[in-house]
Order: sequence, then structure tokens, then C-alpha cells
Amino acid sequence: MKTGIKTALVPKIRAVSATAVMIACLGVVAGSAKAVAASNDDALWYPGIHSTPYGDFLAGRFAESHFDAALASRLLSRTLRYLPNDPGLLRQTLHQMISAGHMEKAVPLARRYLKLQPKNVMASLLLAVDDVRNKKLSDARLKLKVIPNRGLGSYFVPLVLAWVQAGEGDGKAAIKTLAPLGKRQGLGVIHTLHSALILDLVGEPKRAAPFFEKLATGKEHQRFVLLAGAFFERQGDSERAEKIYRAALVGEPGSRLMEQALARLKKGEKPAQMITGAGDGVAEALWNLAMLLNQDRIQEIAVMLTRMALHLRPQFAVAQILLGDIFETVDRYGDAVKTYDGVDVKHPLAWRASLRAALVFDRMGKTDEAIKRLTAMVNEKNDRTDALIARGDLLRFKKRYVEAIKDYDKVLVRIGPGKHPKWTLYYSRGIAHERSKQWMRAEKDFLTALKMSPDQPFVLNYLGYSWVEKKMHLDKALGMIEKAVKARPRDGFIIDSLGWAHYQLGTFSKAVTYLERAVMLSSDDAAINDHLGDAYWRVGRRVEARFQWRRALNFGPEPDQVLKIKKKLDNGLGATEEKRKASRSIGSGAQGAPDIGKGASAPRGG
Repeated sequence: MKTGIKTALVPKIRAVSATAVMIACLGVVAGSAKAVAASNDDALWYPGIHSTPYGDFLAGRFAESHFDAALASRLLSRTLRYLPNDPGLLRQTLHQMISAGHMEKAVPLARRYLKLQPKNVMASLLLAVDDVRNKKLSDARLKLKVIPNRGLGSYFVPLVLAWVQAGEGDGKAAIKTLAPLGKRQGLGVIHTLHSALILDLVGEPKRAAPFFEKLATGKEHQRFVLLAGAFFERQGDSERAEKIYRAALVGEPGSRLMEQALARLKKGEKPAQMITGAGDGVAEALWNLAMLLNQDRIQEIAVMLTRMALHLRPQFAVAQILLGDIFETVDRYGDAVKTYDGVDVKHPLAWRASLRAALVFDRMGKTDEAIKRLTAMVNEKNDRTDALIARGDLLRFKKRYVEAIKDYDKVLVRIGPGKHPKWTLYYSRGIAHERSKQWMRAEKDFLTALKMSPDQPFVLNYLGYSWVEKKMHLDKALGMIEKAVKARPRDGFIIDSLGWAHYQLGTFSKAVTYLERAVMLSSDDAAINDHLGDAYWRVGRRVEARFQWRRALNFGPEPDQVLKIKKKLDNGLGATEEKRKASRSIGSGAQGAPDIGKGASAPRGG
């Protein structure tokens, strides 16, 4: 979604050179026998060793660059003792305090900073949010009106101010304040959502209903759909609410949010209003904006907004999951697990958070812990399949194919006869079968997946390439791979499959054309570089062939390929082999199998 928010919401980074120079001077003085010894609290890295202002500053900046806000905020706070009124240092420290969630320290720091920079957006926003939290709505309104209506302010102020006005009972003013957002690119859904919620809060359900109808048919986020369904339930239109929930389940089968809503509806219990005041509404708004920023990869500000939302609503599950997701993105895996584990176990999203936390352990290199957690979830809910699928995928990624197949088989048993799983289940099991040299079963799974999703490029590619490798259905196979390439023209792995298929068929010039494209798109893949080297050799480009083989070795090929590549570097490809059109077997399996659940476009064979 294009919003224009990326350029408008990124504050200009102020130069810190002058600050750094002043701190350096202080560091020299401090180091000349007046160094401040690190206290027990502050001895973060080397207990007992004296710290210097400049050392703390540099270490703080380093921690900041690695998204370690807790450490950065403490180190920069120590530096701030020496330059308490430096605007740049104050701003940096404030941002890190907010990002770390240390609001009890961030709020007074924001007050200090506003004395130097009275119109700073982030400091003003934090103080306004804190006022809302303390139910000082008139104070919050005054702080928001000081913020310039540009850049950051043009997004934050209308949303937060509208909720302050709604909290004061002025729904008319709130809707008027929101109006400009409806004209901003990419913000139509947010305008619709908050118009609906505000009108509902101020007791105008008839005006709110059309806005909720728009949310019910949207595909932006399940929470928006849930809010719409709950509204119609409270208005006594249970039939409309049920249709909304069931439609959402079609898009996301197994959604605990929708399943619990339907279960409640069946019992005849009406849901409580989710947004009961200005604090809830502001938290919702901050989370919405943080989502947009995260989509644009502006994680620094997204984290701060999410922290502010949690300052208002500490058990705001969707905000906790967003924060965990951001931590994953920036490789703060320990923080991600802690955040996911902090979701209330009674909340419908707690299961999803637990699933995410388990998978993060694998990214931390703790695969056994990941499998242990997933196994506990598999045993806890024997009517669900998501934990089983996640464990099967994880085992497949670790090349434990036989164990993965067992999990996929169990998924089909849990689903039961007469129900249809997603094509991805058969595809994933097909990969595990193929990689464990059970071709007949693999082919059956791929054909089933293709029947369920005839135009799915990953299945077309994997099955088509496997047929080429086995000299089966060659014309049909090549057509399938070409169809996959048309669907994903910038997927280097799938294009590699097409090039390697031409190599197998002996059309070496075409192979070179496609493999060169594949290398351009996936330049650091060992197998693709190896394939291009082979194709170059076949068309007589021997020097370039050896260059590609050397590159392949540098990019960490599969262990069983290393010796083969080294032999080619020494001896080339044999003269007898050159006369054959398709004699080379492939050690790495079919190309282009998507890493289901991990977001990779096309890793090889799972």
C-alpha cells in the first residue's frame, strides 16, 4: 500500500558532529584522573572499568544502530549527565527511552527537550499520549495543537486529536478533524475505521454503520473485520455479524479470532465494546500508523508508536505482536520472544504469538527448543493443524524429511475426510518425499497440489523441472516451467530451473541466456553460478566457465557438490560428455521450492 507516509514521517537526522566533539573534549578531561567509575547499574559491559562520556556516546550510538534500545538509552543517559542541554543528544536519548518502553523516564525527558525545541513532534506526541493515559484530555488537546501540521504532524495530529475530542464528547468536531485523512493516499481504510469507532463511541450507530460495512468487506486486517462484526452484534444484527465472521474464515481458515466470535454468537452472548474511551482509540490509531511504517520498513518510528500504544493499553495484543514482528525483522530475537510470550494467554491471539515465538528460537539457532515448543502446542490442541504444519516445515528445512512427512500425514488425519487442506500441504509433503527419494509419492503430491492450484508457479516449476531431470513428459514439463517464469519473471531460482532444463535438453545457447538472467537476479547462489559455469563450458566459453565455478565455491555449495565443482575446475567437462545432450544428473534437486512459512521466494527443495 502506497501512503506517502515514508517521506513525510521520517524526521531529518540532525548532525551530531558538534555534539561528538564536545563529548570528546569532556572525555579527555574525565580521563585525566576524574573518570566517573561505572556504578553497579551502569557497568553494562565491563564491570569495574571506568567509563568516559565519549566512550558511552559511541557505545550508545552503536547499540542504537543495532536496535538495542535498552542498552542505548542507558549509555546515552550517562552521556547526558555531561551535556544536559544538548538538543541532539536529548533527542537521541528520548527516542531510545521510548523505544525501550521506559516511559517513566521518557516523559520527564520529553518535557526537558520541549523547553529547547517547543514544537518537536515526537516529544509533544508522547506528552499528549501520557495526558490521555492520565485522562487529562484538555491538556492533551493543547499539546497536540502546538504540533505543526506537516510531516509527522499531518498524520499523527488528526487521529489523536479526533480521539481526544471524541473523549470529550464532541463527536462532530472529531469527525471534522478526521476528514482530511480520507483524502490522503493509502489512508482511506484508517479514516473509515476511526470514523466508525468514534461515531460508535459517541452514540451515533446509524452513522457508524456504513463505515463498519466498508470494514467488513475489506481485507486489510482481521481486527478491522472483528470490530465490524462486533458492532453489528451489539446492534442486534446477529445474522450480518455471522456472515462477516464466516467470510473472514474463508480467507484465513482456523482464525481463533473468528472462531471465538462465532462461538460467542452461537451462545447468544453480546460482545463488550472494544473501544471504550479516548485511550483505547488513541492506542488503536498509533498501532495503525505503526503498521504502515513497518510496511515501509521505517522500524525506528514504528517501534516508538507501538510503545506509546502499549503505554495506553499494556495488554494490547495486536500491538504486542507487531512489536515482536519488528524485533524479528531487525534480528532482536530475544526481544521478540519476550514480547510474544507477554501476550495474555487468554487472548485469542496468544496461540499465534506462541507459534511465532517457537519459530524465532529456530532463527536463534535453538532448533531443539523450537521443536520442543511446537511439540507442546501440537499436544495441547489436537483439533488444530497449524503447529503440526509449522513443525513439519521446520523439520523439512532441517532436512529431516522422514519426520516432516509424518507430521504432514498427521495434518491430513486431523483435517479428516471430506475437507480440503491448502495446496501448500501437498506441495510441502511432495518436497519431503522427493528429497527423501520417494519419487512416486512426491509426484502424486505435486499433481494433487497442481490440481488444487493449477497456476501456482512453485508447483509448476518443481514438478516440471523434476520431469525434465527424469526425462519424462519433456514438452509438457518445459511448458510448465515457462509458465512459472511468466508468473514470476524476477525469481532467479525459477529462471535457473528453465535455464537448467534447456541445458538438460541440450539447447545450451538458450540455457546460457536464462542462466545469465538467473545469476543477475540471485548472484550469490552457489548452484545457479555452478549451472552457468556448465552452460558456458558447453558453448566454448571455458575461461568464464571456470570463473563461475570459482564463484560457486565461494558461495557455500551443498557439501556433495564441492568435490564435483573442484574436479570441473581441474578437468573441465569431459569430451565424451560434451557429445551428449542431457547426461548430467543434478545433485541439488529441483529448483524453486518456496520456503513455506519463512517468506523466502524459492529455496531449493525445502
